[in-house]
Amino acid sequence: MYFKQFILGALGLLTTTFAQAQTPTTKANFRVVPLPQEITNTSAGAFSLNAQTRIAYPKGNTALQKDAELLAQYLFAATKVRPALTTAAQGRNLIVLSTTLKNNNKEAYRLEVTKDRITINGASAAGTFYGIQTLRKAIPQTGAQKVSFPSVTIADQPRFGYRGAMLDVARHFFSFEEVKTFIDILALHNINRFHMHLTDDQGWRIEIKKYPKLTEVSSMRPETMVGHDASKFDGKPHGGFYTQEQARAIVKYAADRHIMVIPEIDMPGHMVAALAAYPELGCTGGPYKVRTTWGIAEEVLCAGNDRTLQFAKDVLSEVMDIFPAEYVYIGGDECPKVSWAKCPRCQARIKEKGLAADGKHTAEERLQSYFMSDIANFITARGRKVGGWDEILEGGIAPNATVLSWRGMEGGIEAARLGHDAIMCPVSHLYLDYYQTNDREHEPLAFNGFIPIEKTYDFNPVSPKLTAEEAKHIIGVQANLWTEHMDNFPHVEYMALPRLAAASEVQWTMPEKKNFDDFANRMPQLLNIYNLNKYRYGRHLFNVNIALSPAEKPGSLNVTLTARKGATIYYTLDGTAPTAKSLRYTQPFPVKKSCKLRTIAVYPTFTSNENSEDLLISKATMAEVKYNVEPDAKYPGLSPRELTNGLQGSVIFNSGRWVGYVGKDLDLTLDLGEVKPIRLISVRTLISAAQWIMPHRGLYVWVSTDGKNFEDIYDLPADPMPANKPDYIDTDNVLLPMAKDARYVRIKMLSEKSMPAWHPHTGKPGWLFVDEVTVE
Repeated sequence: MYFKQFILGALGLLTTTFAQAQTPTTKANFRVVPLPQEITNTSAGAFSLNAQTRIAYPKGNTALQKDAELLAQYLFAATKVRPALTTAAQGRNLIVLSTTLKNNNKEAYRLEVTKDRITINGASAAGTFYGIQTLRKAIPQTGAQKVSFPSVTIADQPRFGYRGAMLDVARHFFSFEEVKTFIDILALHNINRFHMHLTDDQGWRIEIKKYPKLTEVSSMRPETMVGHDASKFDGKPHGGFYTQEQARAIVKYAADRHIMVIPEIDMPGHMVAALAAYPELGCTGGPYKVRTTWGIAEEVLCAGNDRTLQFAKDVLSEVMDIFPAEYVYIGGDECPKVSWAKCPRCQARIKEKGLAADGKHTAEERLQSYFMSDIANFITARGRKVGGWDEILEGGIAPNATVLSWRGMEGGIEAARLGHDAIMCPVSHLYLDYYQTNDREHEPLAFNGFIPIEKTYDFNPVSPKLTAEEAKHIIGVQANLWTEHMDNFPHVEYMALPRLAAASEVQWTMPEKKNFDDFANRMPQLLNIYNLNKYRYGRHLFNVNIALSPAEKPGSLNVTLTARKGATIYYTLDGTAPTAKSLRYTQPFPVKKSCKLRTIAVYPTFTSNENSEDLLISKATMAEVKYNVEPDAKYPGLSPRELTNGLQGSVIFNSGRWVGYVGKDLDLTLDLGEVKPIRLISVRTLISAAQWIMPHRGLYVWVSTDGKNFEDIYDLPADPMPANKPDYIDTDNVLLPMAKDARYVRIKMLSEKSMPAWHPHTGKPGWLFVDEVTVE
């Protein structure tokens, strides 16, 4: 209910802001998203779109006829002018479509505007289609019936040939019509690959005629865990699947928009839903149930069973008949080997094939490589390319396999060095199921990670570690939407947009032409189209940015507020909601006691979302931090004073507010600036077993007046973490019997060196995440 109210309110506000409240303009602007490579202003006169405008395409060219029909629909939606279609390209007041452009990049196009006509000439129908998208997005004001297009010449082509987006329809099912809307969103952003994650532990979504139980049993789960708590369930059955007829219709709908639909059947892990229907395919024979919780399941396909291999090939045969894409994805990620290590058939297969451990890989990892190679050979024999997540590199990669590098850059780098194509989709930048803001209070449920739009935009998919020849194997970029926490399509839209726009510019525009501030200034024009189509989206791009800096002495801080050009900023410090009657920001101001800072930016035609921070002020606020042991390079915090900056981390583990250690212990010394009486020292830690972030195994505290002679005041080992605990934040409070004078506080906290037996990665070191340290 909260999400629905939030979205409807945001939509109504922004429809007013960008479509009604602005002074109407009829002049088009070709600085769209993604930004074309070259825009040259000319003096050939402006073209006026009006009721007499016609769209011309070559007679008999069915692809351009479809493109022309789509262009007419786009123009009518934006202007209420529906140009007539014609195959006669003579005369004036024409938009002429053609495919005679000579360019090695088949998605290239040239768009020319003169007084008499607009010409969009592609190196293929796809190229022409992207020119159409640029023309469509150039209209800045919806509802204007007469639009003047300035005379320009645009020469454009994409940086990458593979520009993808993945939608997980397995964790939550989305209807045929909703999938079509998703495809429309991809087309708007010049995305040409739609990766459908069709199967997982929690549901099977594609009809397979040879195995009817996959839709009778595997497509439905009895209930779903609530939020991030695996001990609570909603009691509501959830299911659904696409018939083969519907799937073919999805393929056609996408193809009409020059988008290839790539199916993924995840194996040999993420197969519990299939095992629920056909338990004989597992190592134990079951019984299995369609999973109702998220995470990684130990139950996987039996790699030593010939019947399992045949099942996989039968399924893929039908899938390839439905989806004509050049790629077929087979997953290969997050496949625990626990059941294989115990399974007689798997161990027999290891012995039969000589899959002994080789120092780099275990025998079971090599068994997975054998299984995946067999499946890959089957797919390539059908004339298709095979792709999988970067775990397929483990144990040896199948020839001609394409790697989806999701765990970071390294998988793609390794694949490229081995001569394999790679698609970069790292969790650090392109997982759009992560929160868009640190302010979780005003957000719908999301995965406990943080990827602001700026981070997505700044992603560089080609590592400087690669040679020029190796870099050619980085063939594209993909944004991923995992839907564990998205149980309705408006939520999917909200998480995707506008970060998908940032991803599209990574995919399309050359890096030297990218600039985030320029991108932000171009976004309102794209938001007009979001509003026109009633897409839900986040508005964090226009929020107030809160920056904190040290005051003269520890124990207080200074606040600086900024927003986009044209905004007036208002704030409160007493917890009340800010309005245009609240305190108006004019210059940085000090904060000397704990409070809730709430802010808004008021623009000429709309008001931003609220952005707020709970500021925690203590004697240690903005104190200098000396790390006796440096944090891990992956999680150093956003500033040298991350642990004393007055900001508290949330369960969003990668917000930048947590300082992380793995394999070593936290050891730091605070300088309070002068000798002060202290009584209470508090340290906050994050615990998230799914992210390998574990409780500390001991806390030790010393104090000193001179920084040389330290007194031991606290010494307490800690027990290992029990199983099945949801993510949480813990606070260790060290309360002294009486106040003690000190200037320096040294804190040592032990990390988990060997995760407990219940953890999927038992024996490996866990992360220690620490944020605000306070002293009273």
